[in-house]
Amino acid sequence: MANLCRTIGTDADLTASEAVEKIGRGDLTAEALTRACLDRIAEIEDQVHAFAYLDPDLAIRNAQAADKAGKGGVIQGVPFAMKDIIDTADMPTGYGSPIYTGHQAAWNAPCVAACRASGGVALGKTVSTEFAHRHPNETRNPHNTDHTPGGSSSGSAAAVGAHMVPVAFGTQTTGSTIRPAAYCGTVGYKPSYGDFCLTGVRDNVPSFDTLGLIARSVDDLALFRAAVMALPHEPLEAVEVSGLRIGFCRTAFWDRADATTHALLEQTADSLGAAGATVTEFSLPDGEATLPGEVVNVSGFEFSRVMMHERMEHSDQLSKALMEGRVADGLRCSYAQYRASEAVIREYRQRSYAAMEDIDLLLTPSAPGEAPEGITKTGDAIFNNVWTTTHVPAVTLPAGMGPKRLPLGVQLIGHLHQDHRLLSAAKAIQTAVLP
Repeated sequence: MANLCRTIGTDADLTASEAVEKIGRGDLTAEALTRACLDRIAEIEDQVHAFAYLDPDLAIRNAQAADKAGKGGVIQGVPFAMKDIIDTADMPTGYGSPIYTGHQAAWNAPCVAACRASGGVALGKTVSTEFAHRHPNETRNPHNTDHTPGGSSSGSAAAVGAHMVPVAFGTQTTGSTIRPAAYCGTVGYKPSYGDFCLTGVRDNVPSFDTLGLIARSVDDLALFRAAVMALPHEPLEAVEVSGLRIGFCRTAFWDRADATTHALLEQTADSLGAAGATVTEFSLPDGEATLPGEVVNVSGFEFSRVMMHERMEHSDQLSKALMEGRVADGLRCSYAQYRASEAVIREYRQRSYAAMEDIDLLLTPSAPGEAPEGITKTGDAIFNNVWTTTHVPAVTLPAGMGPKRLPLGVQLIGHLHQDHRLLSAAKAIQTAVLP
């Protein structure tokens, strides 16, 4: 067991927002910040295994190029890492599978190109589970290396949590950004479906796939959101917690969370009420409990088709978990079942939007508890599934430690395409009531 998440007193501890300010003042360079991150990686990577690909010389060249360009972009000089299902022109992309060892894309995915155009420094590729599905790779939780970092964005969450890099891209098809971010004590963000371009990001389930961000502050999410979407950066709004209408949503699966998570969410709700927020119990519309079954049909049907080449040409290199999981689900699902489930989900989305009309956001668990022991499983995504399915934005915030001294998070859910509003409220809540 090793806890590798300590403040080390170097520039590697800076958040992206702090780094942009220092670089803007001339007190720091992209190269110096990148070297600090590389030093941190060299110190602990052999224990965390967060990176699928890292070329320190290339990272330094990218930093020097950012310093030379001096564009003063939104994320000028900030190193960022990319989950290894995101294509890059100067680094291989392996999709978490031996099938694609050494695979080199011809171009950068737009999310990478946009961040580079905004002054960011592409640092390296972080470990993904196999095709962003359930079969884990070697990454460990930096708070306790005997535990999982979660999945499928395991390397991104571990790298940010261990102060190897300020920000990293993840993806979410069920709970693959929010859950590992919570397990690793970081801030995680799943945008509204469709806001972030997915071109150049390996398909999993197109109906639900969402590019996500993992960082160490909510302000960093706003910075990188602007960069990814090629929009002007709008500082987060000054939100008064006392003016927020918050729905405490235990969900239909409350009994799958442990007692510590129950207490954490209830305490957070009480603290928000004490700070003046209007906190009410909130229940999702009828059908929530059976929604995961509809998701299995849609996810399986689409994923089994996305994986057609690998299934036909490289089946011997695919894991049992993948073949007996989502692929098998898809092969059992008829086209009529797929379309029927899709219709149920589409109708449920609209009912869930209507149910949230009179509140600003929801408070709900990020995960059932602390990161599970071992690295053969990545944890339960039951508290993320419905929000990914309904396409709404989600943020997880660090909210203390559990009995095993592993991080716990709370999840906030906003309205579709009102992400800036959610991020602003999340910052206010983090400042006012969270440790």
